[in-house]
Amino acid sequence: MASSQSAQYAELGEVEYTAFHKKLIAEKERGGEFQREFLTALKDNARFVECVRENAPRIAGEPAATIPGALLTEQSFKDPPKNVERMIYDRLKDIPPKTACRISFWAEVTLLHIEEGAIGKASWLAANGSMNEEGAERVEKALTQTGDARAKAMDDCVRAALRRMSGLRAERGSRSVFVDAPFARAWWRERIIARILERGDEAEGRAALTNVVRINQTYWERLIVMIVSRGSVLGSVNVQDAFINSLAKRFKEDGGAALRSANTLTSALRRFSAISAARELGALEFSEIGAVADELLARF
Repeated sequence: MASSQSAQYAELGEVEYTAFHKKLIAEKERGGEFQREFLTALKDNARFVECVRENAPRIAGEPAATIPGALLTEQSFKDPPKNVERMIYDRLKDIPPKTACRISFWAEVTLLHIEEGAIGKASWLAANGSMNEEGAERVEKALTQTGDARAKAMDDCVRAALRRMSGLRAERGSRSVFVDAPFARAWWRERIIARILERGDEAEGRAALTNVVRINQTYWERLIVMIVSRGSVLGSVNVQDAFINSLAKRFKEDGGAALRSANTLTSALRRFSAISAARELGALEFSEIGAVADELLARF
């Protein structure tokens, strides 16, 4: 996609934005001038937006809706609470899934929130996973390091910022947009919940489904791999929804202590995948697939 094209929703030029990522994380750029410029720009909102858009021009289209800035702190941006995730999806629920898969779209969404002040500081993008170091502090430390430590610190900051802005597909593959970018992660979680709730009486409630998709980051990543992996026998929406719904049912009934482990989930997914391949579960009704999943999960 070239920046001269039009799109239904505004986003960055996908080709240019991908090239921007690859240049920033290239081995020769570790601790180099291009990374320094990027990190220095993170210290000023307007400068950062300009830096990104200079490298990946904006494709004209309908601007994505944003959420009020009062809802976000640095911590709640990194890991939005349930009510914020739901608002993100409600504001953007008309976005087509093919658009919501693209890092170029979520980068533009993030930039809009920075421009409107909903993301108070662009440096929030570079924060690490802990609560005791702000993004601004991490950026400043990286820029003032010396020697090999500087190169590593700068590179780590750059990668963190790119992952949080949109996902870093060049390094983490297609899963990154679903897992690493807070706005995209919220959208996909809530889309799955909304989709299952449309099943009516066969679906578990919102609270139970939310409990599954929000256990922790690793757990969510294992679930999302089921959805985005190429050639997955779990590629059917019916199969995906039934499995997640059965997890919610199990958690609600007995806490599902063992199944709350990401490693146990991986084992369950492998067995379910083998069953799906042998029995063509995708051809069955949601309730029929759910019965198979219930039986399997009862063994854990």
